[in-house]
Amino acid sequence: MSQENVEIVRRGLDALNQADFEGWFATTSREIKLYPLPDEPGVRPVYQGRDGLMEWMANWYSEWDEYEGEPVDVLDAGDQVVVVMRETGRVTRVGLEVEQDFSHSFRVRDGLIVEWRMHETHRQALEAAGLSE
Repeated sequence: MSQENVEIVRRGLDALNQADFEGWFATTSREIKLYPLPDEPGVRPVYQGRDGLMEWMANWYSEWDEYEGEPVDVLDAGDQVVVVMRETGRVTRVGLEVEQDFSHSFRVRDGLIVEWRMHETHRQALEAAGLSE
């Protein structure tokens, strides 16, 4: 079952990276909960449901002139999947360019992503999944 969870998360992230939002939403629960990084400008602590997910995504993508996230490491953790994403982007108006790895954890239940957490460090993502480095 856990390899299936890895494939669900990979399929969802691939769709998201291709701006295939229908494909992305097909991998998520209608009740999904998203926990962005707390220091991300203008975000709430949690977004719930697909409407909440769309609200966060609209806010996030509207800030970037260019943005891409590519999974570089995917770890099976049972009902959770830990993903290290290489995120690159550019915000011209403030002269910001980013190329950095960020860690995320996804909880999968009944074949759908039900929770997405963003983490400050890879260690935090592993701990959230009940693992350690």
